[in-house]
Amino acid sequence: MSASERKLWRAVLEQAYEDAESCPAFGGEPAFESAECFKARRYLRGDSAFEAAELKLVCEFADIPHDRVTNWARRQYAAAA
Repeated sequence: MSASERKLWRAVLEQAYEDAESCPAFGGEPAFESAECFKARRYLRGDSAFEAAELKLVCEFADIPHDRVTNWARRQYAAAA
């Protein structure tokens, strides 16, 4: 894969991160989780088998360790109980 293709897939991950961080905060806690924010956090955590497989493929294309992304996202964006 070329450097420009890797750059494209890294931009996909960057956009998911930006969407996950887009929740407005109130006192350090998200006040409202928009649909984009909710979906991006689920995606980065790999909450479903489909999301996990898709994220793994994107990470492979971006040449970024999949487990590093999901482990970070699971710590950063703990799923609601």
